[in-house]
Amino acid sequence: MTKVELSSAFNRPHVYILSESTDSNPYKQNLTKKRSTCTICFIVIVTFVVGLMIGHESSAASPYVDSMLKKGNDYVAKIEVDESVDFSNNAYMTARAENFDSWFEGDSTDKLLENADEKGPIIDFAVVGFSRCVKPLVSKLAGIAAMPVDDACTPTHQTVFYAYKNWPEKYGAEKLLKGTVCGSYIGQESVQEWSKYLPRTKLIIGIAHPMTWFKEFWDHLSRTGYIKKMTKNNDPYELTKLCVGNKCRKACPNNQVFCLHGARFHLGLAKLGKTPLSDEERKLLAPDDQDGGTNLVSDGVKNPIFLYDEGELTHDYAWEGLADFLGVESIHHSLDPPNTRESAQNIVSLDFCDEKYDELRSMIMPYSYDLGAWLQTYFLPAATDNNRPDVRVANPERFSKAVESYKSDPCGTLVRAANGTFVIQPN
Repeated sequence: MTKVELSSAFNRPHVYILSESTDSNPYKQNLTKKRSTCTICFIVIVTFVVGLMIGHESSAASPYVDSMLKKGNDYVAKIEVDESVDFSNNAYMTARAENFDSWFEGDSTDKLLENADEKGPIIDFAVVGFSRCVKPLVSKLAGIAAMPVDDACTPTHQTVFYAYKNWPEKYGAEKLLKGTVCGSYIGQESVQEWSKYLPRTKLIIGIAHPMTWFKEFWDHLSRTGYIKKMTKNNDPYELTKLCVGNKCRKACPNNQVFCLHGARFHLGLAKLGKTPLSDEERKLLAPDDQDGGTNLVSDGVKNPIFLYDEGELTHDYAWEGLADFLGVESIHHSLDPPNTRESAQNIVSLDFCDEKYDELRSMIMPYSYDLGAWLQTYFLPAATDNNRPDVRVANPERFSKAVESYKSDPCGTLVRAANGTFVIQPN
């Protein structure tokens, strides 16, 4: 195997962009229909103005900590209307905003009805995780939907409010598709909300080689200065503890946004309930972890999903498959690596192929191998089943080839032993 320098050879951009949190929330205003006409008009006007001011920003309950905010964007996205999409030829999407009030319980807009989109999609798609390459994807999707390119990690009910009352004015009312993005939805209760209230919303999920993901996330958080807050000596080994319980976020301790166990993408995907979850299958789902194996519980998510490897975005077939999934003729895109705005300040870019990180990679690689094996053995059969329109990849053969690489150490130093561990390759 050819050794790859993880410190320099990754061409994928660092694109983990966070939106600014705010305590002000236009959605929380309870618009009561029973009040007088004048009162209603006043509240609606105030709500609209405040909504325009804060736009897509997350609520105070945002899953991201304040110290990570206002750090600047790594990726400069240029949002344009995708002229390949005919926004004038869909009567349902043109008229559905008229039914806005009917989607909510009672006389307020605080809570959606269960299966609120029974008569037709309300939010057409949501980008829910995991990939570090989500920003270039979302910038293109924002060409066909009035939506932010930054994470809008708000409850489902609130997202509908924003999508219809705030975002069209801010991001283009001529775009009839409704979309949103939050890279932390998957694996959390938020995905269950989509299934309960908006099961027709199509979920888009990106993944990458777990070691690639770890490297890119580390570099991003180094630029924001957050690695210094999470570790004492910029030591990635401090991010290897598994956490299960109320004070954990995606298996990371102390509600941290990043740790080694966040690379267990197959657990989040399996929780969607799109595969049988047999005893044999569970052997690939981190069976030795407290929240994996036989302890993993299916959420039975009803929403259709589209899964891609981030490397596929440099090929036309991936965009064609995504366009077909979303029901649009095409999505304007570029196959060139996106422009990035890099800053050397506060960056501690490590060479994860250095021998002192062999042990770190030996911790990640069993997850990575099992992820690739699970995708090929259990997920892809669902995606290739003509009776399963709820599970999609752009090209099964190419996707399988992409995730085959997950089974190998990208540095070419470690090999898989018979017992499933990864050890130094013998000379």
